[in-house]
Amino acid sequence: MIGALFGVLAAFAWGGGDFVGGIISRRLPTFFVVAASQAVALLILIPVAALSGQPIPDSDTALTTALAGVTGGTGVLALYHGFAHGRISIVASIAGSLAALIPVAVAAAGGEALSPLRIVGFLFAIIAIVIVSTSADTSAAHAGEPGAHKDASSGAAPLGGALYGLLAGVCFAGFSLIFSGIEAPGTLWLLTGLRVASVSALVAVFLISRLIGKQPPGAEPIPAGAIPTNLRGHLLLFGILAAAGSGDTLGNLFFLLSAQESGVAVAAVFTSIAPVTTVLFAALILRERIGRRQGIGIGLAALATVAIALGGLS
Repeated sequence: MIGALFGVLAAFAWGGGDFVGGIISRRLPTFFVVAASQAVALLILIPVAALSGQPIPDSDTALTTALAGVTGGTGVLALYHGFAHGRISIVASIAGSLAALIPVAVAAAGGEALSPLRIVGFLFAIIAIVIVSTSADTSAAHAGEPGAHKDASSGAAPLGGALYGLLAGVCFAGFSLIFSGIEAPGTLWLLTGLRVASVSALVAVFLISRLIGKQPPGAEPIPAGAIPTNLRGHLLLFGILAAAGSGDTLGNLFFLLSAQESGVAVAAVFTSIAPVTTVLFAALILRERIGRRQGIGIGLAALATVAIALGGLS
């Protein structure tokens, strides 16, 4: 029972953190949001890990953790950028489906037999990705247009941000494949290592791009007035960035706890609802409209993710 609770907490932490990060990315450049939010989470993690007394991982484990951190950080960057310039429901659904589908596909390629339920999940996921990625609502008001929500998407991403959802899903799947292979004590130090690697990689890419005169997507100049000038505004912005970064970190932590308590397959069943929570936040708070065709695709994506997870239960 406790494993299921941790799994649900992971789903809501990931879904809520992604939603908050995506919304603030509609006000500030994505690069800044991802780097700052994960840096804030890192500031919280370091003293907690230091006081925990847990052993520091060895160099091989640290290197693998760093690779997982860079891969996951890239996924977060793609996800937030898709949220900022596309539709949250499209980006989240595609990313969630691929994140569940790819690791199982890799296992199947390695000789693992697929259950009938997982095969059904695969078919649903492929159909869902096609439907969702081709069902962008062009009638939705974008930022600056009459009737648009104050945090509406810019609408600049083609296909409602489907390509960013694809990239995010591939990166999240890669993160799962890499990080799931780590067997080492010191959970808090592993989480800290993930954040150190992702923040370092983002800063390095930003600095290198500036040196060579290039501007990567999401590294636009900060709009005038986007950063508050008063103390209250600074604290509010810090809190939003902390919520986004902590949501991702807490999601990782709760998933690990759920997997340790009930096994990875059981944990995956409950954490698979993370994209659904993000879509619900978008619909309830941003009033992001979901058409019939898109709703069918999102529903299939949710069913596919759960079927793939449930199909691994013995």
